[in-house]
Amino acid sequence: MFCRNCGSEMSDTAKFCPKCGTPRIGVQTEKKEIVEDNQIIYELRPEFNLLYKILENIGIVLFYVIIFSLIFNFFALWMVYPVSIIITLGIVFIIVLIKTLIDKMQYNVLEYNFYKTKIEYKDGFFNKEEKELKYKHIRETTMSQNLLERMCGIGTIRIFTNATSGVYNRNNHGSMRGRNGIYIHCVENVQEEYKKIKQIIDEGTPED
Repeated sequence: MFCRNCGSEMSDTAKFCPKCGTPRIGVQTEKKEIVEDNQIIYELRPEFNLLYKILENIGIVLFYVIIFSLIFNFFALWMVYPVSIIITLGIVFIIVLIKTLIDKMQYNVLEYNFYKTKIEYKDGFFNKEEKELKYKHIRETTMSQNLLERMCGIGTIRIFTNATSGVYNRNNHGSMRGRNGIYIHCVENVQEEYKKIKQIIDEGTPED
């Protein structure tokens, strides 16, 4: 028997030409089923939590103020010129206010769309960012609440992939620092949302 494409000799039991790979006449090749996944089955939009963001931003700004005070010895300046304490607190207030307003604007455009086989993250504030993550690449989904989050009635859902390092940028609400993964902050009813998302991901993950 000879290949109908290149003319190379084939054995009678061969299904494909050993030289060019052309299937033998009469042999049916399997066709991969193309699954379109363009319908959103669940949408999650985290709500901006004012109390949580104000307390978080105050903690972040005060941390840097203490660091800079130790480096440049601001404590001595505060002792000599007490009015400088008021100026410092005023600067802290302005920075916290600006950062909180920026966080508010960013949360207005955050979007997490869950499809049958993937999750899509969108952030159109400042720099437009979009990320698509297939469920089959997800390694683990977790839910956590620190003390401040529990006080404010919110939590965080983390979606890890095999490439996730566990290090992320707190200023970026959705993406890991240089890694694949998604962190969803300020989630109300976080336990119910976590169970719902976990179920969607489990059902959309193909079995090995």
